[in-house]
Amino acid sequence: MANRLNLSFNSDMLESISSEFDLRTPNKEALHKLVSTLAGDYDPAVMQVLNLATGVGKTYLMAAFVEYLRRQGVSNVVIVTPGKTVQTKTMQNFRPGSPRYITGSSAPPEVVTPQDYSAWVSRQNGAPQLSFGHEVPLLAFIFNIQQLIAPKKSEGSTHGSTQDAVRRRPRRFDENAGVLFDYLKDLEDLVVIADESHLYSSTAKEFNAALKELAPAATIGLTASVNRKSDHVIYHYPLFRAIQDKYVKAPVLAFRKTGYGDDEAAEELQLRDALQLRDFKQSYYDAYAANNNCDKVNAVVFVVCSDVEHATQVAELLRTPEYLGRAEAVLQVDSKHEDELTQRLLNELDRPHSPVRAVVSVNKLKEGWDVKNIAVIVTLRAMASEVLTQQTMGRGLRLPFGHYTGVQQIDQLDIIAHQSFNELLAAENVLQQFGLEEAIDSESKARVSKAIRRAASEPDAEEANSIKQENGNQPALNSSKEPKPAGGSNPAGNLPDAIPVHESSDEDKPGVSIRTITSPVPDSAQEAIPGLITIERNPAFAEVTYHFPVTTISVQQPPIDLSEISEASTERAARRVTSAGDVLLRKEIIAALGKPLRLGDRESAEVDSISVDHKEAANALVKLVMNMALVPKTEQTARYVEKFLVPRFMQLVTFEDWTIKSLDSARRELQNLVETHTKETLRATREVPTIHPKVMPGSGYTLPFGKEIHDQIESRDHFRRGQFYRGWIKSLFPEESFDSFSGEYQLARLLDTSPRIMWWHRLHAQDQAFVYYNAKDRYFPDFVALDTEGVHWIIEGKSERGRDDAQVQAKREAAESLVRRLIAEDNYEGQHWGYLIAYEQDIARADSWEDLKALSQAVSNLL
Repeated sequence: MANRLNLSFNSDMLESISSEFDLRTPNKEALHKLVSTLAGDYDPAVMQVLNLATGVGKTYLMAAFVEYLRRQGVSNVVIVTPGKTVQTKTMQNFRPGSPRYITGSSAPPEVVTPQDYSAWVSRQNGAPQLSFGHEVPLLAFIFNIQQLIAPKKSEGSTHGSTQDAVRRRPRRFDENAGVLFDYLKDLEDLVVIADESHLYSSTAKEFNAALKELAPAATIGLTASVNRKSDHVIYHYPLFRAIQDKYVKAPVLAFRKTGYGDDEAAEELQLRDALQLRDFKQSYYDAYAANNNCDKVNAVVFVVCSDVEHATQVAELLRTPEYLGRAEAVLQVDSKHEDELTQRLLNELDRPHSPVRAVVSVNKLKEGWDVKNIAVIVTLRAMASEVLTQQTMGRGLRLPFGHYTGVQQIDQLDIIAHQSFNELLAAENVLQQFGLEEAIDSESKARVSKAIRRAASEPDAEEANSIKQENGNQPALNSSKEPKPAGGSNPAGNLPDAIPVHESSDEDKPGVSIRTITSPVPDSAQEAIPGLITIERNPAFAEVTYHFPVTTISVQQPPIDLSEISEASTERAARRVTSAGDVLLRKEIIAALGKPLRLGDRESAEVDSISVDHKEAANALVKLVMNMALVPKTEQTARYVEKFLVPRFMQLVTFEDWTIKSLDSARRELQNLVETHTKETLRATREVPTIHPKVMPGSGYTLPFGKEIHDQIESRDHFRRGQFYRGWIKSLFPEESFDSFSGEYQLARLLDTSPRIMWWHRLHAQDQAFVYYNAKDRYFPDFVALDTEGVHWIIEGKSERGRDDAQVQAKREAAESLVRRLIAEDNYEGQHWGYLIAYEQDIARADSWEDLKALSQAVSNLL
């Protein structure tokens, strides 16, 4: 049996090294646990495994541990890496002068590799050079796994790059120093560090045989993917905690509502979307770098292919003018593309001067490749079980600026896959990858509850009571200051500041985070928390104010027929046809200990749609009209539709190039135009308003006793009218309630995720923000929103019945007239306002704010 290390646990030394290497909390905890284990009664034959999530900084932990060993008198460490890429990176981590060198050691180790024995040879032939004061450097032997394993044949050449030749050299006699392998075997305090230790399973027998030969005093495994049945794990820090603690990006699934197919055209669409998403995120990278005086960071797309041939096809496609257009912008890395130039470009990928914008690989870069600027991952032809692995996601989890910025588009990793997000989340390995498997499999609910409280740092009942008694009742303190108007408004008077009730909201925490943790039993079985809940201003919009135009109004109407559709009616319909690009919907994976994985809506991204020939678009619209039930099936009607109605309609749209999405929009608008005129139910209204500006919003309000705040929901079945839901990102209040699911709740979700919306405000009856539409009757709009063009939008969410409801249309005309009237109002000089009534079907069809505006016949006074 091998000797144990003669290691002591020195807390002062550990604290000093943790500070010098600037270790993150989990790495500091892991270092303490590792040293305390090795200073105790451990088995040298058993690998001590540290299981830390990808991107947390295992290499820093390794470097700090090596320094601790040196200060404790250990002179030799063997670091085993899984392959050439990781080996090269590790050598740079320990060599001063390298851009990837990890600072912190007062005497950096001297590196020995199978290609360079010079440090070991000189140490064998003389005293170590004290190049760092009076400190003696440690020898770090950095081998990849293949170089450590014994060759199949001991006889033969040690030159060349064949596997056996590389394996023979450490076991052959060197005339200057002897046999390296024998030197290592004879050491009584040898420590072996196996980086990415989970990868050695395929060579486990050979690797274990090599370890048995070396008989190290300790073997340490570093990995993000442990084998729970066989690995001896002494420290565990899962992915969901790393994201919660803001050490890595939060994974976001990006997808089209219609999904992707499995053919070659679908792959091309995925790649186009990925590149446009890269451009979208690059704008945020550039803005952050400029505003914070940081070095420029280039956002990069990482494309995972099925095999080398597939990767070659994709790389060639991306180099064409239709995609990136430059050969140097695409880097292919696989078993047939690993030459010196490729390795250099890969090594410099996160430098400002790197020309690479897309890396195409197979499985060559799954581990140990720690660049920080992968912004988008595309998994082509990948199974669901292969997409959300830490090895796949891990290439993009590291933060581009080295720390959490608070900008979602920077702090999130977008993953594009052809599967639906439901398929991805149902993959067998996904719970394990997020570090939640052990919580789901727990047999005792009491144990789960305890684990939840511990993970969330929540006090138990006794602790909670004692904290209450110590803190007592905290009085609500009001202060006031002059509010800053939004969008050019200049309100008079003071508003009280929001009263802080919570230290932080759930949505302040990134990605996979522990939300408001409760024991895993139905809500009805839990006891309500005593006391009242106060809804306060969203801190991100604490200074936002505006004037709502409280007003009065009056009404009137006209109608028409198919063959007499007016130019004005045709133009209005054509102007409503949207040419907006398609939208990539984005959902962040949210995990919490003891709860199932769920998805949270995040801001969507605009991408291009697929082109359609003008003639094909015209034929499709003619066919649509002639197939409508109320359209006469005569030659005269067909000639009128083909020769005038459709050509004129297409001529009046606001764009020239047709796409699948714009054609779909044109179908809806043309169909609505024809149906409206054949039924002769077109209605219109006119307004006569008196306007009274009202300062909005208030500072907050208190919920009725017993009311609680709930997580957002996905389906109508879980919706409750008047129930408050948390987690709104762009709302002036982070918690809001709604009267309907499809007319208001879904509209709020669209506003919250649309890139063109700055903020939105849910209006309640108590806000007294109303519009009179005749002398006696008034109505209360549902929302006010500010878009990126500076327009304040008054928004109504309505059921489909409202389309043919005279009262709803009267309200609409009153609001539209109000918007026009605001142009002449002194109190609204320099502002722009608009009105939009969103019906349920339009909300369901719209992917973005631009879509909804086109579908809903939005009116604004912005020219």
